[in-house]
Amino acid sequence: MNKKIDGLKQAIEMLQGLDLAAQQSLIAEIARKDPEMAIKLKQNLVTFDDLKYLTVAMMKRLLQDIDLDVLGLALRGASKEVTDHLLNMFSTNMKRDVEDYLKGKPRPLSEVLEAQKKIMDVVIRLRDKGEIVLSKDKSERYV
Repeated sequence: MNKKIDGLKQAIEMLQGLDLAAQQSLIAEIARKDPEMAIKLKQNLVTFDDLKYLTVAMMKRLLQDIDLDVLGLALRGASKEVTDHLLNMFSTNMKRDVEDYLKGKPRPLSEVLEAQKKIMDVVIRLRDKGEIVLSKDKSERYV
């Protein structure tokens, strides 16, 4: 049986198993040897930073599968842009709850990265099922 292997897909799946710093480091190394491949990987790789492209409806769908405490912990390692974008979608009470998790006692970076990975696993599953779209094309509107 001659089965074709999709190398790009395999590379993306491997990268998604790494934390953000390791992803960026590996893509930078790939870019030195094959800039075109690095661009393809970046275009297809979903990162925690891509949550800034979620709409309110998509965020509601995501929250059906994740707990607020996991989200609050994950946001400790997120950019201000992502954190602000997500917090601005929440009701006052929900926003307060997430902010409480953000301001809680210090937690190990490994816990923050694990929370981000849990969220991204759900995001990728929902994206693959077509339930959410992470489009970097700001001219495209999703309804």
